[in-house]
Amino acid sequence: MNLNSSKSKKIIEVLTPIFLLLIIIILLFNNRNQNKADDIIIDNVVVKKPENECRAHFSGKLMNDLYIEKMTSIIFAEDECSEYVGEGEYPRAKLAFPKSNNTTFDGIAIDRKTRVIIYKEENFKGDILLDIYGPAIINNIYYKDHNSLNDINNRTLIDNFEKRFPKNCRIFSKSNMHSWSNGSLKIICDE
Repeated sequence: MNLNSSKSKKIIEVLTPIFLLLIIIILLFNNRNQNKADDIIIDNVVVKKPENECRAHFSGKLMNDLYIEKMTSIIFAEDECSEYVGEGEYPRAKLAFPKSNNTTFDGIAIDRKTRVIIYKEENFKGDILLDIYGPAIINNIYYKDHNSLNDINNRTLIDNFEKRFPKNCRIFSKSNMHSWSNGSLKIICDE
């Protein structure tokens, strides 16, 4: 009986480190897969999910605190004409923001601690069309005199939007934004 007990003890001593190693490998693999499930992949690039104060919202409609059918998107509420994203590099805006691109790329909301740089050409080349730190709401100058905007740059916004985007943070673009999605962009967040 001592011989069998001794053999069993030796087998346990040999197998225990192997089992522990297998458990560690399984845990690491599961953790890695969990992290991959949390990733967002846009145009074959891994980007972060939008987070409070590290986010940008791009729309083919103008950005507003109220929804107006076929005219405005609500800030930070993704809809049929917009994309809501976090920190990352987007080398081809058309592929990264297809809904915004398909509906003319007209509004952007940028949270505080967030910087957006838009390049005229793909792969971060060409002139810089926009380089701005949030908080900011940028609407296309093309619609500056449109009646349905209800003077978004000068009125008091509803709910928490006024506090987050005071009047001095709301501007019109310097140029027509319709072609901006032909380029690329970076969203950079301060820690």
